[in-house]
Amino acid sequence: MSVWAILVAAGRGERLGLDQPKAFAKLGEDPLLAEPLRRLEESSWVDAIVLVAPPGWEEPAILLTEELGCGKVNACVPGGETRADSVRAGMAEVPADAVVVLVHDAARPLVTDAVIERVLAPLSEGWDGAVPGLPVADTLKRVGPDGTITETVPREGLYGVQTPQAFPADVLRAALAAGGDATDCAALVEARGGRVTVVPGDPQLLKVTTADDLAKIAAWR
Repeated sequence: MSVWAILVAAGRGERLGLDQPKAFAKLGEDPLLAEPLRRLEESSWVDAIVLVAPPGWEEPAILLTEELGCGKVNACVPGGETRADSVRAGMAEVPADAVVVLVHDAARPLVTDAVIERVLAPLSEGWDGAVPGLPVADTLKRVGPDGTITETVPREGLYGVQTPQAFPADVLRAALAAGGDATDCAALVEARGGRVTVVPGDPQLLKVTTADDLAKIAAWR
């Protein structure tokens, strides 16, 4: 099986309050991007990596891959206006003979081989995609513009979805080519009638949004 990983690191990270992209926020002594790069490089499940860098930051991203000795990185491209555009830019570098594409957000740095294995397994059973997720534990409220609660949403069957997400390469390529935008790749595949399943996620696949998130991830490393 030829598994290509698209590592999406093009987020601006305004909520971190930095003058640089989120991928280059400090996680310990290294840029945040270094952690998922190392982990994908070391994964026995991943054959090659396409890095989608913040626009204008391609050179620092390439230098980082060289410093880390990431020989699996085949290309580094700038991201687009939206997340879907960034994934499209990465997909353009994935060869036609790739079998599976794994899409991962660099903002979730603590990716593990166990999660990668879990999302890859359903593809051999005929699924069009697999995503890691965790059941929603909190009570959910729908709130109007003025702050009034308009509905309590039953949480049964609701999951918070993470990355990496895995798809047969031809399925994801077709979903991206159809256009549109979404907050994750699974939604694009679902929109074309694809069957996507959820596998157990990992609480440590926290998405970095704030400085507190960085501190938590630094403590978990």
